[in-house]
Amino acid sequence: MLSKFSVKKPLTVFVAVILVMLMGVISFTNMQTDLLPSLDLPYVAVITAYPGASPEKVEQAVTKPLEKGLSTTSGIKEVQSISSENTSMVILQFADGTNMDSAMIDLSGKVDLVKGQLADGVSTPTLMKINPDMLPVMIAAVDADGQDAEALSQLVNETVLPALERVDGVASVSATGVLEKEIQVTLDQQKIDALNDKMLAQIDAKLAQTKAQLDQGEAQIKAAQEKLDSESAAQAKQLADSAAQLSDGKAQLSQGLSYLDTTIAQTKAQREQLLTLRQSLQTFLDGGEQAGPEAEAALTALVQRLQDTGVLSQQEAQALLTALTQQSGQLAQLLGEAVTKLDEGIAAADSGLRQMEAQRGPLADKLEALAPAETQLEAGKMLFAQKIAQAQGKLDATAQQLSQGRTQFEEAEKAAYQTAGLSGKLTPQTIQGILAAENFSMPAGSLTEKGEKYAVKVGDAFSSVEELAGLELFTVDLEGIGTIKLSDVAEVTFADNRDEMYAKINGNDGILLTFQKQSTASTSQVSADIRAAMAQLQEEHSGLHLTALNDQGVYIDIVVQSVLQNLLMGGALAILIILLFLRNYRPTLAIAASIPISLLFAVALMYFSGVTLNIISLAGLALGVGMLVDNSIVVIENIYRLRGEGMSAAQAAVRGAAQVAGAIAASTLTTVCVFLPIVFTQGISRELFTDMGLTIAYSLVASLIVALTLVPALSSKLLRRPDQTKHRLFERFVNWYARLLDKALSHRAAVLCGVVALLVVSGIGATRMGTAFIPESDTNQISVTVEMPPETTTAETRAMGDRVAAIVGDLPGVETVGAMEGGGMMSSGGSGSVSMYVILSEGKRPDSGHIAQQIKDATAGLACEVTAQSSMGDMSSMGGSGLTVQIQGDDLDTLRRVGQEVAALMEETEGTQDVEDGSEDPAYELRVSVDKNKAMGYGLTVAQVYQEVAAAIQSETTATTLSLEDGDYPVVVVKDPEAALSRATLGDHQLTVTKDGEETAIPLSDIAQISQEEGLSSIRHDGQVRTLSVSAQIDAEHNIGLVSRELQSKLDGYQPPAGYTVELVGQTETINSTLIELLKMVGLAIVLIYGIMVAQFQSLLSPFIVMFTIPLAFTGGLLALWLCGMEISVISMLGFLVLCGVVVNNGIVFVDYVNQLRLEGAPLRQALVETGVTRVRPILMTALTTILGLGTLAMGIGSGADMLQPMAVVTIGGLAYATLLTLFVVPILYDLFHRRKKGGERMPAGGEEVEL
Repeated sequence: MLSKFSVKKPLTVFVAVILVMLMGVISFTNMQTDLLPSLDLPYVAVITAYPGASPEKVEQAVTKPLEKGLSTTSGIKEVQSISSENTSMVILQFADGTNMDSAMIDLSGKVDLVKGQLADGVSTPTLMKINPDMLPVMIAAVDADGQDAEALSQLVNETVLPALERVDGVASVSATGVLEKEIQVTLDQQKIDALNDKMLAQIDAKLAQTKAQLDQGEAQIKAAQEKLDSESAAQAKQLADSAAQLSDGKAQLSQGLSYLDTTIAQTKAQREQLLTLRQSLQTFLDGGEQAGPEAEAALTALVQRLQDTGVLSQQEAQALLTALTQQSGQLAQLLGEAVTKLDEGIAAADSGLRQMEAQRGPLADKLEALAPAETQLEAGKMLFAQKIAQAQGKLDATAQQLSQGRTQFEEAEKAAYQTAGLSGKLTPQTIQGILAAENFSMPAGSLTEKGEKYAVKVGDAFSSVEELAGLELFTVDLEGIGTIKLSDVAEVTFADNRDEMYAKINGNDGILLTFQKQSTASTSQVSADIRAAMAQLQEEHSGLHLTALNDQGVYIDIVVQSVLQNLLMGGALAILIILLFLRNYRPTLAIAASIPISLLFAVALMYFSGVTLNIISLAGLALGVGMLVDNSIVVIENIYRLRGEGMSAAQAAVRGAAQVAGAIAASTLTTVCVFLPIVFTQGISRELFTDMGLTIAYSLVASLIVALTLVPALSSKLLRRPDQTKHRLFERFVNWYARLLDKALSHRAAVLCGVVALLVVSGIGATRMGTAFIPESDTNQISVTVEMPPETTTAETRAMGDRVAAIVGDLPGVETVGAMEGGGMMSSGGSGSVSMYVILSEGKRPDSGHIAQQIKDATAGLACEVTAQSSMGDMSSMGGSGLTVQIQGDDLDTLRRVGQEVAALMEETEGTQDVEDGSEDPAYELRVSVDKNKAMGYGLTVAQVYQEVAAAIQSETTATTLSLEDGDYPVVVVKDPEAALSRATLGDHQLTVTKDGEETAIPLSDIAQISQEEGLSSIRHDGQVRTLSVSAQIDAEHNIGLVSRELQSKLDGYQPPAGYTVELVGQTETINSTLIELLKMVGLAIVLIYGIMVAQFQSLLSPFIVMFTIPLAFTGGLLALWLCGMEISVISMLGFLVLCGVVVNNGIVFVDYVNQLRLEGAPLRQALVETGVTRVRPILMTALTTILGLGTLAMGIGSGADMLQPMAVVTIGGLAYATLLTLFVVPILYDLFHRRKKGGERMPAGGEEVEL
């Protein structure tokens, strides 16, 4: 037995105690101090950039493919996303217990698979684990007396930042408001235009001279052509006239000769015909007059032919035919006359032929004589044609040369004007490329010659601004132009970001420093080291002021010190209670010694198990202080009682510890096992409260070991003499209690009915109590955000920031106000917002929540939205903020409409304020809709148009870095502000295109429609479904749980459109889910407690009696919350959880002692009363030590204690009520369940006699 060993070998116990205390002290000094336990949140953000894309484009092209591809990752619980302009963020929540390192590897593989499906221009997705360590550990302000912004910035960059970055545990220090200098190369359009004009004047002069020469040549060619045309026309006319005369003579001769030949031919034919007729007529004459019919017919035909040829007249022919018919004698005569006439005709023909033949010869000679003249004329024509052709050829050649010269001139003119257009050449991108290429110096390798090694370095970087300004860009071969330098086309000057920064400290210009700590470093230690470094800097530099605006370390120190203070005060009160009850300092010393030893033992166990010092673990210690002495009180009280009965000190020590060893072991296990169900919970409950469970378990196990070892050892030495002190007051109280208990046992039904009625009333009251996640805690830091309406200018935003800062600075209790433009660190605010860090004065002042409300009220009339909340103190932000209703569906317009309807329901709900319908401030955009067909007609694609427009919009670009003696300066090329595009001039922007082989410029409006539209600033998904969140804050007079209950009833009566869902989420969901997890823990803890007591009592009935103290404790806890005006929160639920393990302890001790008395033969009623009388002192002592140990926490003494106040109130109320009723209800129930039993149950003996 431990007690027997401890009494026999006290020095061994003493050495063990020294070792434990030494380990505890070393562990405490080496433990990290943080506000909360290390939270390994199972969240990963996948961030992807898509430059120039609208939220809708980002959603379709980036977010949806990523959601689809990543949702199949093992362990994924939820997938949420935000698609905003240029950026997609997919937030993945994994199941609790997921190995995040393995998950990151799996995600990387999935991202690689999805990457190929993303559109061109989408950057590679970036994976980032979300961790609370990403929050800054401190935000500090820097200002200096008598120093302007430039001097202060130089001091910060050269001295302050390096000193603070060297602090152990600091990962990075970023400065906001530092004046940053740069070298600006601003293109001067006036200089460029002047050069253009000068170049154009030179080109115009040269082109004019060339053009005059070409014009003169063309005029000469024109005159020569006219002269040639005139001469050729005259010569041609002369030749034509000669040819006409020759042709006419030749025609006349040819015509006469032809006529003569025709006449000769006709005469010859006629003569031949006459000869033929004469022969025929002569033949008829020779045949005689007597002829037959055939002869008559032939003669008739012959006469007719003679008549036809004109030899015979008609009368002569008729007379001849008549003579033939009548066979007259005149026939022969007539025929003879006819022959004569034929002979005359033949003779006439011969005569005519002779005459015509005589005429034909001369005519033919004349016609033949014309042939040489004709040949000569044709030769003259050919010679003339050759001469004309030669002259015309020369003229044509000359004209062609002039034409080519004209073409070359026009091309040269066009090229010259293009060359003279410097505006197209001197773009920011061109200058950037030139500067980057010229400011170059790089080792090219080394050469070895004769054993010597020579490093080869190519290039030489700029050494001064003057050298940069004198950089030769190019040379123009024109008189008076020559080499063009950078200074000829741009202004090269030093500039700073004075107009771009906004950081104020109490209205004065200042600089804000943001500190990130290393993940393994202690927040408190890092904060302390930073403050020490800041103090040293202020000592070294007169007039320098560094003020912490937001310091986690300070708040942690305040909270830790407050809890430690309450812990010490609680321990002191517990010792005082023991002293009052025992009225003897000796046993009190034994118990007092057990407290620090148990605490140090617990701290050592915390250190080796990786538990840090944080508000949760310290809350466990604070709870444990009161319970640390419970075991020692039971042991020392029993030893003290036995010693008073006459036992020796050693015997009383061993026997007294042995008698209660089983009971205190069981009670310790019941308290420890309460926190065992934490391992079965999920989410933030497990992350937060594991440390508390371990701390309480360590402290109680340590107290059990101390109670069974150190307390008996000390008691055997300190209680050598029996105590003869009489406790008359307590004895009267005990006698009064004995009589009251006896009456209660006689009126069991009345007592039980009253207890049950009170339980029912408290239960009903609990349903009407509000709920919260973690109560607000007062702090000296407040965060304020000023949000301006859309399209507010930067100057207006800063002016409003100054105005709000002045109003806040004038409020009572405000010491320092630091302001910076933007949403601050880890915030979603944009350029239209100002973030402020308000430091409250120490000492008496209104609490931070009251001042935050004052800030809202004082700025309510301003044209801006001001939010204010305690910084670091309001841990309820871990569960969300206010009410949030999530609406899901596909159509954005329908989502907005439903959001407006839900927002109306919220506004109708009492207790809500700052209702937002989810329609975020619209993002105004100029949409350039390119007509693809028109663009393609100019050889342009939509992507090329985008590139041209994007390049034109870009106003500045960083070219290189210039290293000077006083530092490195970025060289920024800036477009001339006068040439910058605006909403009005965007459509006039000239695009360079090529059409029909010629390069030209067209305005953007020719191929695109430009319209101004309201775009969504972001599109949210939850579970890959479009989501809209409607939110509202809760005013100070109402509770979120009660307001959400009323809102839920209204949402139950609201019918959303088909395919759309409306669900209350946010802080309400977090509170409900966490409370449900804690209720599960309570239920499981009750089962475990019952099992432990069954093992202790070896009975199923006795533990059931003790279990009745748990609902009694819940009654007291609920009543205490109601009396203190507190709501049910996660912290108060922890109090109920603790009660489950604590309140049964007294019941266990009570029932265990009753069983022992009944085993010794005592009657049931006597055993119950005697047990009550005997155990009332240790029961009251253990209850009061725990109650007083938590008293300072319950009163909220000290900053940060108010966060744990509900837990202390529940524990005190529940324990006080349960202790009171344990002294009555447990005996009544025991009597009720055992009244028919005579001998009682067989229970193991509580101890045995020990001989020493």
